[in-house]
Amino acid sequence: MLGHWLPTLGHNPQLQVLWIPGPVLLGWLLFTPRSQWRGCILAACAGTVLSLLLVPLSALPRLLASLGEFAMVAMVAWLLQRWRGDRAALEDYRDLTLFLLLACVLLPLCGAWWYALALGGRGSALAPATMREFALTSSVSYLLLVPALVNVARILEAPERRHGWHWQTLGLALLLLGLLVVLWTVDWQDGVVTPLLTLAPIPLLVWALIVFGIAGASMTMVVVAVLGMQLGLEAMGPFGFWTPERNLLTGQAWTLCTGFALLFLGALSEQKLSNRIKLQRAYARLGEVTGRMLVVQEEERTRIARDLHDDVNQSLAAISIRLSTLRNHIPPAERPSVVELQDQLLSVSNDIRAISHELHPSILRFTGLASALDAFCIKRNARGRLRLRCTIEDAPRLNDEQELSLFRIVQEAVNNVDKHARASVADVLVCVRGQNVVLRVDDDGVGILASHLRRTPGLGLISMEERARLLAGTLHVGTSPLGGARIEVRFPLRDAAPRGAAGQ
Repeated sequence: MLGHWLPTLGHNPQLQVLWIPGPVLLGWLLFTPRSQWRGCILAACAGTVLSLLLVPLSALPRLLASLGEFAMVAMVAWLLQRWRGDRAALEDYRDLTLFLLLACVLLPLCGAWWYALALGGRGSALAPATMREFALTSSVSYLLLVPALVNVARILEAPERRHGWHWQTLGLALLLLGLLVVLWTVDWQDGVVTPLLTLAPIPLLVWALIVFGIAGASMTMVVVAVLGMQLGLEAMGPFGFWTPERNLLTGQAWTLCTGFALLFLGALSEQKLSNRIKLQRAYARLGEVTGRMLVVQEEERTRIARDLHDDVNQSLAAISIRLSTLRNHIPPAERPSVVELQDQLLSVSNDIRAISHELHPSILRFTGLASALDAFCIKRNARGRLRLRCTIEDAPRLNDEQELSLFRIVQEAVNNVDKHARASVADVLVCVRGQNVVLRVDDDGVGILASHLRRTPGLGLISMEERARLLAGTLHVGTSPLGGARIEVRFPLRDAAPRGAAGQ
């Protein structure tokens, strides 16, 4: 901030396109924590003092005028931050309206009055026309520079807001700006076409808003406005019809109208973008919580399975041994009752062992997914009316967590088929298709209505969907060739790792 003015190339050196210090300081304060404001204001004051040494025309009254403007800027920034609270800057319509009233109307008027007071006695500095020009230039500067600085700072802090900032789009933006320069610098020799050139930047600004967001649109607006006003001072472009003073006034009026409209359109765009980002963040946090919940669930299942296998089954075995001892000490006529009790204990022990293995399939860790699914299908075929057919094609090499997630999805899908589908046959297929691992569970039951899925998705379906998401994949529910429902999970094979790699 070495200079106060952005000098123009116009014939009148008193005509200025932009006023720099106040807008830069206001934009700086709006995206800076209040605890750091002192450093920002001191830096602005130091820049002003340095300008006294570098610019011979500057003097102590000009320094006092700048310091007074900085004080007013700090007050406006404090009011805006206090009003908006935790809301993002210049995103809410009420905040935007307050910014326009304070920064683009009240602050330029007060700044012009303060400069007239501080520079009193300096001849033309007190002229009302000069003060009006200063106020209008300040209003345009605050309208252009503050939103650009604030929104650029926001995209630097939030990577998810940089969705359109690519080399290809930046190159296209420069090309469109170059085309606008050509359109505005050509002498059309037509009094009808030239005024219509004021509409030429509108598609560019809308495109910049769509592709780059409000930050790109604000920066584009700064470039377009400065270009139009500068060409007007040189009697060129859509504002170059009259004297330099009137040309600049026309360019500033066009900038104010277009800038107001762009800010309100940008606020609408930013609200939608912010809502989408908040939704993405909330979904990411939900995914993290769900992932931790599934991990805790697996740990609890492992603990229960171990307790059932090691404690309960061991107690049942001890009871069976004591019954064997008791059988040798009772009359032969009563021994069949003891044998019957032992058979019941053995049946209960087998059921507990099956539940333990279903809670924590140890076979999955030692023999892999293919063997675990085969064993699961054999057990389900033995105990129920549902017939499972399990097919593993080119079993992919997955890590333990991925195999466990696939196994749990198969368990949940088969349980749903068994409980709700009224099916007699279900096919389980695990294969590799291209770069994806595919899991399909088809049945010949009654199927699932899409309207039912949208209204009341069951906990089992939600669990399968979350496990598919943890695999970086997707879950799709559709119609099976067998006539019932199809549960299909796809996730990229490149995210899979050899067994044991997850623990390294």
